[in-house]
Amino acid sequence: MTDIRKAATLVVIRDGANKDIEVLVVRRAKTMRFLPGFVAFPGGAADPSDAEMAKRAFGRPVCAEDDDDPALAVTALRETAEEIGWLLAVRDGEGTNMDTPLAPDEQADLCKGGDALSAWLSERGLAFDLGLLRRIGRFVTPPTQPVRFDTRFFLCVGQHLGEPRLHGAELDAALWTPARDMLTRIQSGELPAVRPTIAVLKALAACPNAEIAMSTLSIGPLPPPRT
Repeated sequence: MTDIRKAATLVVIRDGANKDIEVLVVRRAKTMRFLPGFVAFPGGAADPSDAEMAKRAFGRPVCAEDDDDPALAVTALRETAEEIGWLLAVRDGEGTNMDTPLAPDEQADLCKGGDALSAWLSERGLAFDLGLLRRIGRFVTPPTQPVRFDTRFFLCVGQHLGEPRLHGAELDAALWTPARDMLTRIQSGELPAVRPTIAVLKALAACPNAEIAMSTLSIGPLPPPRT
């Protein structure tokens, strides 16, 4: 029986120039064992260090359920920092939001794992503010896949972060795109994506702006796949 690992994903959005919601999407490298070449959002498996950072974090994600572990919200934020160089939902001791793009060497250091991110935050007097995230869904990889994850999806606004910067070999692309445009490309067969990714894009495409998405978006259990 395949083990099911805890994981988390961060869906980063912003208001686009044409008033459509833009979303940060990544494309998994074709060398990856799990979903090679698929469109997704930043994220990955939980790490023991996430629980320690969660103890120092402020708040809980909006719409978090009773059985949600706050450490999984940290997982989503840590993976995003490692994969695309953005440190989101952080604040200083005065409560000021300190979202920032990381320098290349800082991003590389975080990718070394262990307590690198925890130490980076502590040295600067920063901590995660989990109240800036919205929990929008939970999906479990079906048994047909060789690797299975129990994944929480979180939503976050990243309005002034600029362009993402890839690190490592897990991804081969990352870009801002209107949710509606990416959904069209997937539905046309141009790009592959799993059902949870498509469900998130559909929900975002139906929202008029990022503020409304952050206050209302929720994706329930998906219907059974077609046979």
